[in-house]
Amino acid sequence: MIQAWSNQVIKNRISILVITVLLVAASIFSISKNPIGVNNSNEMWFLEGDPTLLAHDKMRDLFGSTESLVVGIEARPGDKDLFQLQTIKMIEEIHAMLEEHEVVEKVDSLARYQRTYNRDGIVATDYIFEDIESLEDNLDQLDTARIAMVDENLALDTLISKDFRHTRIIARTEYIVNGLDHKLKVVTDLRNFINEMGYLEEGYNIKFGGQPVLNERFTVISNSDAAWLNPTVAAIMMIVLGLVFRSLTGILAPWIVIGTAVTIMTGLQAYLGYNITPVNQALIPITMLLGMACTVHVMSEFYSLRTLSELTALDASKELIKNLFKPIFFTQFTTSIGFAALYVTKLSPVREFSLLATILPMIIFILSMTALPAALSFLSRLSSATKKAYDNDWLTRVTSSLPNFSYNNRFSILAVGLLFISVSFFSATYIKVDTNIFKFFKSDLKISEDLRYFDKEFKGSSNIDMMLDSESEEGIKEPGFLVKLDALEAFLEKQDKSGKIVGYLDQLKQIRKAFSDNKQEFYKIPDSKSMTSQLLLLFENSGPDDDLSDIKDFDEQFTRITLPTINMDASEYNQFLDDMMQTINKDFPDLNVTPTGPMVMFQAQNEYTDKGISQSFMLSLTFISVVLFIIFWSIKHGAIAVFPAVVPIVFAGGCFAMLGKDLNLGSLIVGAMTMGIAIDDCIHVVSRYKLARSQGSSVEHSIKRAMTESGRAIITTSLALVVGFSTFLFARLVPMIDIGWLTTVIFTLALLGCLLFIPALLFIFEKEEELT
Repeated sequence: MIQAWSNQVIKNRISILVITVLLVAASIFSISKNPIGVNNSNEMWFLEGDPTLLAHDKMRDLFGSTESLVVGIEARPGDKDLFQLQTIKMIEEIHAMLEEHEVVEKVDSLARYQRTYNRDGIVATDYIFEDIESLEDNLDQLDTARIAMVDENLALDTLISKDFRHTRIIARTEYIVNGLDHKLKVVTDLRNFINEMGYLEEGYNIKFGGQPVLNERFTVISNSDAAWLNPTVAAIMMIVLGLVFRSLTGILAPWIVIGTAVTIMTGLQAYLGYNITPVNQALIPITMLLGMACTVHVMSEFYSLRTLSELTALDASKELIKNLFKPIFFTQFTTSIGFAALYVTKLSPVREFSLLATILPMIIFILSMTALPAALSFLSRLSSATKKAYDNDWLTRVTSSLPNFSYNNRFSILAVGLLFISVSFFSATYIKVDTNIFKFFKSDLKISEDLRYFDKEFKGSSNIDMMLDSESEEGIKEPGFLVKLDALEAFLEKQDKSGKIVGYLDQLKQIRKAFSDNKQEFYKIPDSKSMTSQLLLLFENSGPDDDLSDIKDFDEQFTRITLPTINMDASEYNQFLDDMMQTINKDFPDLNVTPTGPMVMFQAQNEYTDKGISQSFMLSLTFISVVLFIIFWSIKHGAIAVFPAVVPIVFAGGCFAMLGKDLNLGSLIVGAMTMGIAIDDCIHVVSRYKLARSQGSSVEHSIKRAMTESGRAIITTSLALVVGFSTFLFARLVPMIDIGWLTTVIFTLALLGCLLFIPALLFIFEKEEELT
């Protein structure tokens, strides 16, 4: 069958190249007809019907958006506090800019803070600055506001710190399902406004936080890094290919295959309607990895047949298909298995990625076994530099010396390998998963500094939103419900990692205090349902801008608590949330508390990722092992091939954990990707060995042939990938840095496993191991 395939490819080589061009054109048409959007929203991670997503949707339907842009402002070193003319004017200008922005629903700030108090015997809600437009002409307003703020329980430690040196502007942004552009726009517009107004030059230290800022920073930084990382990786790989093949064709051919595969894959993505997500953004570098690993074997085989066997381009193309069809098919097939295993993860974008990434290796296989040899068959001329490279260059000398080295040190290599296996599986027990977006940024970036600022001064810029159901209309007015709610808030505010709550109950307390001539002892919950109704009516008639619709629903059955939390590791956050909800469900079952919001969604995402990493790894390992046993029809040869591919992944993950680092979504993808490529190299080595053995060669000669014919391509591929992707170590996003670190370690160890460990095992466990 392979012989027939080879003959048909070369016989119809022109038709194959034309079909490939037409397929690329069709893919480009699909991309233009179905433009691919970008999605980095919270809800896009979850499958339809997921309980976390349903809770979030219900919260949004009842109370509006759960996402806010937060601006932190610190008093300048020379200022007594924030109550300075220039500072209040700046806060007012930022407030006005955000309020007028099309994606902002509500803004809270010190400049327009409204206090509810008793004014001449009536309950009134007034701005803390009576006339901010005339503030410059009436500076006494600053002192009046400063004095009034001392007793404002609703503002202290939420809107302004008790020392009056830190404040924040909170802008609730519109919630658009699967939307990202509106978040990027409001943050970009705000940054531009602040720069145009020159606030930084005036000595102000302005901080940014909240979900829109995290999305904006992740998008901007990742795009900025990708703009130079991907071309740099490509350039380095081209240099390596040039040094090895010493041929323009050898440099360009892999990239033509990679470019074709990317175009076809993107066309398929457009046809399926899949948006670009933080997960499938990895498809392009993965295509580079897989395409390079596959096509280098093809090019190396082609040049070897042309130089060493002195075949024509036509015959060499036929022969390379016969020699490589089976190993390349199974290498790409096992890679597809690794990606397919990711589908068990309960995250929507990971499943979309899994589908596309499963198809990708087979696209590369088809191109490598059809269009590439068809094109190579026309290359009748071979440069003298390429001939010389395959005669006696450094790669030839290295691959020729490896069998002797492996034989002479076979037991030492086995001992080192067993030590690596032991260390790998021991250290793997320390592996933790953390998908906390706060940890995606390097600690020296401004966004990380800003997040630490909000943790210190306001107990975080992200919240846990809790939805409480009284189970009846106007149930949140009942004294029994309010008493339990008061106890719940007291419990929550005692947590070390949480901040101050301002919600429905706090508003009621403040209104009652105002109704009772501003006496602090009356800052407490109402005594009856009728009193609650009267207080709410008094508030509505006092002239507030806020109608409380973001903390209680229209039927007054549901209310909302917003609990600020500091940034934590995902595992620590999971424990914090689990312990808290366990106590709430035990002590406050009648409140029917449902936690939601961005942080809770991150927690669920982390849980799914944690399970997905272990499940997908074990699933892919099991299926790949079975496939290897079937390929070689030998448990021994299958085990020899699988261990050098798996151990480096476990070892790298374990070392990661021992160094105090956590795995993330990037690690999940790297695990599937590197396992596939490492398995590929092992399959090539063992396949060449078994081919030589089947032709009557001794163990020694078979290993030498495997090293000579496959070793060159494996070294070239590994060198290009390790050097190329090590540039990711200079990225600014931690997941990108982790990818660089993991791929460098895994591919280096996998290379040593293929070139040293496999030959050593074959010499030990196969017959005829003596060298002549």
